[in-house]
Amino acid sequence: MRISLIVASKLALLATLVTASTASAADVPADAPADAPIVPEKPRLFHVGISGGVAYHTVRVPMVIPTEYAAATLGLHAGYNVTERLSIGFEVTTIEKNMGRNGPFQSFDPGLAPQAGCNNCEPPPFGGWVKNTTAVFGTLGPRVEFSPFGKDGLYLGATAGLAFLWGVDSIYGFGGAGRVGYRVRIADILGLALEAGAQAQAFGSGAYTAAPYGMVLFRPYF
Repeated sequence: MRISLIVASKLALLATLVTASTASAADVPADAPADAPIVPEKPRLFHVGISGGVAYHTVRVPMVIPTEYAAATLGLHAGYNVTERLSIGFEVTTIEKNMGRNGPFQSFDPGLAPQAGCNNCEPPPFGGWVKNTTAVFGTLGPRVEFSPFGKDGLYLGATAGLAFLWGVDSIYGFGGAGRVGYRVRIADILGLALEAGAQAQAFGSGAYTAAPYGMVLFRPYF
């Protein structure tokens, strides 16, 4: 349920941003005279974006058995194009996985995640111990991109900032990611990119996660 709500909220936000970006692109009235002076196109320096893909997650944190698994990764970001080659911004990315355990003093195991929903289950009682949950591993921080050949094409990027784990526990640390991708402009206001990279998180006392990933990125410009 938590995953579906997160995905739905991100998609709803993206739809709103795309609508606003499309409206800003229609600056010239449809009934403008044919001989009207040509107005230079306004540079679109701001952008937002949503990304989604698959990560192979290695987890070594308290409350979760040492494990590796494939999971969905989602992200939201916004930024400003300082030049055609350099952009700076902010992003949040998450890797989410359903997990379960058989007892209150055992660690969570992705292999014990429920495989289907329950249509006639009674609501769980208050108190007691958590049997099933969604672990959310996230990174929040600045995002920097460099495009050596101009605003589109190949780009390199990095992120560093706050790492957090919610669901099985609430702990915080440091996280970072490096990436390489290829970006194309579908239209003046829309961009699409394929991206690959790796991210890591450190929570202290030897606790960490690492995840190579691949994703698709969709970005409106304003």
